[in-house]
Amino acid sequence: MHIAGWAEIYLIFPPYRFTHPKTEHSIFVSRLSYLWAGLFGAAYVAFKGMGQRFFLALAMNVGFLVLALAAIGATSFPFVPKKTQALVIVGMIPVLIAVQGTMMVRVIRDGYRRRGWKVRQD
Repeated sequence: MHIAGWAEIYLIFPPYRFTHPKTEHSIFVSRLSYLWAGLFGAAYVAFKGMGQRFFLALAMNVGFLVLALAAIGATSFPFVPKKTQALVIVGMIPVLIAVQGTMMVRVIRDGYRRRGWKVRQD
C-alpha cells in the first residue's frame, strides 16, 4: 500500500499520549508539538516535564546548531553560486526544524517510558 501526499505527514509526526499508571494523569504531544519542539528544543523538553533530560536535549540542540553553521559555512565559499547558497540556507531551515522536533519528541517519549508511564500513539 502506498501513501502519498499529506497522508505521509501523519506517519512522520505521530501524536502521543502519556498516561501515569496509577493516577491516570495524561500528557499529550500533538502533531503541532513537533513544530514547537523544533523551534524551542531543550526548553520544550523541560516544559513537557522532562527536566532531567534537559541536558541531553541541549546537547542535541548544540549539534543541530553546529550542523547548521557548517552548512552555512560550506556554502559561503566564493565559488559557490549565490542561488545555491540561498537554496541551501532557506531549504535547510524547515528540514532542521522538522528533524530537531522529531528528536526532541523522541527524548520526551523515551523519558516517560523510563518513568513507567504508558505511552500510546494516538
